[in-house]
Amino acid sequence: GVGKLPAATRISIPAIELEASLQELRVLDMGDYRQYETPKNVVGHIPKSANAGEAGNIWLFGHLQSPVLGEGAIFRDLPQIPKLLRAGQQVYVVLESPVGHYLYEIYGSNVVHKDSLQLKDKDGPFLTLVTCVPPLVYSHRLLIMGKLLGFKSIT
Repeated sequence: GVGKLPAATRISIPAIELEASLQELRVLDMGDYRQYETPKNVVGHIPKSANAGEAGNIWLFGHLQSPVLGEGAIFRDLPQIPKLLRAGQQVYVVLESPVGHYLYEIYGSNVVHKDSLQLKDKDGPFLTLVTCVPPLVYSHRLLIMGKLLGFKSIT
């Protein structure tokens, strides 16, 4: 089930030279509605979504850019991934957790309007990376989807 394995603490995507810390996102109570806090210079894991290696879907959010608030641009190169896939390149994501390294292979991407984004769970182990597009408009969400390929224990 979800939450049995320890949460991942780092993410790397060699194809776009991304290396970043992962942290749990807090849910902010905005009075009339709730939203996830926006991660600053890190990639955020949606609480209650799967941890690395678990059945289900891990949801990870990051900024494309943050020119006003200066919260970093951790996923600035995420939009390159669909182009790499179309060119036939394999794209891998490594999630590091206290028990080992999980290797995910990216198999597809999708763009949805921000109002249609639903955090669906899948019979996994799957991974979905999310950032806002297009630059300076941010009306849509780019989803990059991957599936678990392997695990390497570090103990």
